[in-house]
Amino acid sequence: MSKHSSEKTQPGILYVCGTPIGNLKDASFRLIEVLGEVDLIVCEDTRRTSKLLNYYDIKKPLMSLHEHVERQRTEKVLHCLAEGQSVALVSDAGMPVISDPGAYLVSAARIQGFVVTAIPGPSAITTALAISGFYSPQFVFGGFPPRKSRKRIEFFAKWIQPQVPAVFFESPYRLLDSLKDLMEIFPKIQVSLCHEMTKIYESVIVGPVEEVHQELKDGEIKGEWVIVAYLRKENANGEKQ
Repeated sequence: MSKHSSEKTQPGILYVCGTPIGNLKDASFRLIEVLGEVDLIVCEDTRRTSKLLNYYDIKKPLMSLHEHVERQRTEKVLHCLAEGQSVALVSDAGMPVISDPGAYLVSAARIQGFVVTAIPGPSAITTALAISGFYSPQFVFGGFPPRKSRKRIEFFAKWIQPQVPAVFFESPYRLLDSLKDLMEIFPKIQVSLCHEMTKIYESVIVGPVEEVHQELKDGEIKGEWVIVAYLRKENANGEKQ
């Protein structure tokens, strides 16, 4: 860790830090400075965060804060802040809180009067949107679709509107089912599927949902995917409702 850091962390501050979504070299200089200076790093998975810290030769105490322990461990973090310690909150990839734990901690820290500030970083949402080629001055983010087919169809019907790209996350176990349900109500919709973004084996599949679904059926699906769905205005009138 460089000793000539231009950014000195302040006591009693919670830093909400965006981390790389894949390639560890995407970490910003400011992120590395802050992680090297804080007293404690609160993370979603200590194993994932350790890889980032080891890559940049940073040695700091870690505390896991996943959804099952967030409320209990928030009290410990607040105690650290009250003692004047600086704390960094990170998720496994991208910005914390967005489809990841951390919202309860951020809210509690603000209520207690502590300063909460962000160290911006990469986002799978905007990265997938940028490389999709679906242009619009607006977009929506729906998170993970429901697990059951009927609820998922209702979900897609609610979130997808003509000329507005809609971004979703999906697991490898439900990706094909989600595309099938999407095809059921919007048979002509265009999709861009992103996987392993910024990594060596990054893949992006763009095309009509039926063709993309067919292509994926013949291969092995691993890891989480980002779906960008785009319903062109000229195709909207004929869609099933």
